[in-house]
Amino acid sequence: MSLPPVPGRIVPHQTLVVARAIFPRGPSSLDLRDTLGPIFADAQCASLCSACGQPAECPWRLALVTLLQFAENLSDRRAADAVRSRIDWKDLLALELPDPGFDASVLSEFRTRLVVGHAEALLFDTLRALCRDRGLLTRRGRQRTDATHVLGSVRSLNRLGCVFQTLRGARRAPWLHDVPAIAVLRRVWMQNFVCSEVEGRSPGSGASSVRWRTAAEGLPPSLLMVASPYDPDIHDAKKRTTSGVGYKVHLTETCDDDRPPLITHVTTTPASVVDRATLAPLHAALAARKLLPARHLVDAAYLDADQRVAAARDHAVALVGPAPKDNQWQARTAGALTIAQFTFDWDRRVATCPAGQMSESWTDEHNAGRTVMRVRSSTRHCKVCALKPRCTRSARRLLTPRRRGEHEALVAARTREVEPPFATEQRRRAGIEGTLSRSVRVMGLRRARYLGMAKTRLQHLITAAALNLLRLAAWLRQTPAARTRRSAFARLMCASPTFA
Repeated sequence: MSLPPVPGRIVPHQTLVVARAIFPRGPSSLDLRDTLGPIFADAQCASLCSACGQPAECPWRLALVTLLQFAENLSDRRAADAVRSRIDWKDLLALELPDPGFDASVLSEFRTRLVVGHAEALLFDTLRALCRDRGLLTRRGRQRTDATHVLGSVRSLNRLGCVFQTLRGARRAPWLHDVPAIAVLRRVWMQNFVCSEVEGRSPGSGASSVRWRTAAEGLPPSLLMVASPYDPDIHDAKKRTTSGVGYKVHLTETCDDDRPPLITHVTTTPASVVDRATLAPLHAALAARKLLPARHLVDAAYLDADQRVAAARDHAVALVGPAPKDNQWQARTAGALTIAQFTFDWDRRVATCPAGQMSESWTDEHNAGRTVMRVRSSTRHCKVCALKPRCTRSARRLLTPRRRGEHEALVAARTREVEPPFATEQRRRAGIEGTLSRSVRVMGLRRARYLGMAKTRLQHLITAAALNLLRLAAWLRQTPAARTRRSAFARLMCASPTFA
């Protein structure tokens, strides 16, 4: 479709009169238009349209309708009906009252053009840049991040069901679509079957048997295992007692007192990717947009000693969150000697115990991309030491500190956790839970609307942009934030004189 001439953005007089009669204070869209001005421009979508062909619907209107649609979790048909029937939408879209709107399929075509043109982040980036230019977003403030799982738009299958469905999908594929279907079929069969030579036949004779691959023979990791032939991008994941097949979305938002809480970054990953792996790309993306925070509030899933050091070294960002606990028995036993009571001379590579004895050996070990020191005390000294019952249950004490910078960052973080300011910032971090809750309950973020990583990422970016639009409208109208919801049981306990 070609790009039509840009229509005027002035709200028709009749639409304006009816909107003010229905909304005495004016619809919230009026506050957005007066403060932010035009949010989208047709020129931004010029690369997504061809030079000839049937004129497309006005792109800036389609962009706004898409945000409003996701803000209210509407289907394409219901969103198209709202364009025809709702006065507040006509006011924001500058449409005449008798305007018939457009067919619902236009919204799907608009999203397809965004995905095909690799412009999934166009709507989110445009609104974010506008907020930054208006001073609503600044760098070196305070931001917080958290994630939630997203169920894929397919059924959860076991291994046998996945094999059958893959074969079924490949057989039903037309010839033009046969190549990707057969590629997925080959992956699934290689992951679930083992081909071995038939006993009694000479090697190289070509006689072989195919049998089911067992767990003992090695299954691919979740990040490589195909969970469904209809969406090869989804993967299995499990967190404590919660399991599912799909994706994971990470939302980062501001949490400064003098500005509205706005989402600054959205990351969509396979469900099996650990949270801490997203921090470095997240900080790099915020640095490119000049939106890096000074303090970044996260939970324990994002934090490790190397993340703290890398964030401070590369971007001067202080990661704030609970430090990993010391799980050794000494840390759980009153009066026992923990690693914090040992003194380390990093230059000489020597550790001194509370009894004043120096370590016997200091070696480096590399495991899963991490470097861990293994510091061993002398058996001769430990055997006769009076502190041995409080120090170790083995013949000698073994310490496993991280590298110097990581160890010192970990010790400093554990020290800060006992101070009152840490608890205050952790309560501020908990606000991101409300963002995720609203996105899930109101906007349907828990389930993917579409198949594939690209379209699912588009859904998450549009959802974040729609949430920013709602928060801007609430902030401009000085609407107070809702208080944390309590369950009916909690309210009953507070009202009961027995538990009061």
